[in-house]
Amino acid sequence: MTRTTFIWTPGWAGSADCTINDGRSEGRAHASYISNAPEDLLNAVTRVVLGARMVKAQFEGEPGAHRWVFHRYGDFVDIDLLLLEDGRRPDSEGQVIWESRRQGVDAIARAVIDGFDRVAQDLGEEAYRMRWLSPFPRTDLEDLRTAWRDTCPLADAPPADDSLDAPVTRETWAT
Repeated sequence: MTRTTFIWTPGWAGSADCTINDGRSEGRAHASYISNAPEDLLNAVTRVVLGARMVKAQFEGEPGAHRWVFHRYGDFVDIDLLLLEDGRRPDSEGQVIWESRRQGVDAIARAVIDGFDRVAQDLGEEAYRMRWLSPFPRTDLEDLRTAWRDTCPLADAPPADDSLDAPVTRETWAT
């Protein structure tokens, strides 16, 4: 199984590009600082992890907008990435530029967390602020990380002890 990846690349003067790859296809979106794009995406994924059935996040792009639409079904999520000429328009007027079906909620959360962790590590939070023209979304990232740890057990993790009744969580797997 190919791992889902997410890359957030802040440019200069308040712009950023992101790429998401589910192993079958790749989606790309552009964002401008005129919206709270990173915070909106992190909050949307957090809501999906916490059980929301349908969530949207939007990147304003000067011109146009990219809208992420997440539909959760049990432990899986379908994602549509739309391109709209005007971000105020309904989904039905957007063009689907990327879609991913039946991705694990865990895989999407892990990919987005890893993507923003890489930015913080490779670029640093101060350089991020200078490029994006807003602070690094540390609180939103940590909210997602907490929700992910609390709600997405690792299916492939060995049990923490010999008891088959013990739930497997990230904390017990790490010990």
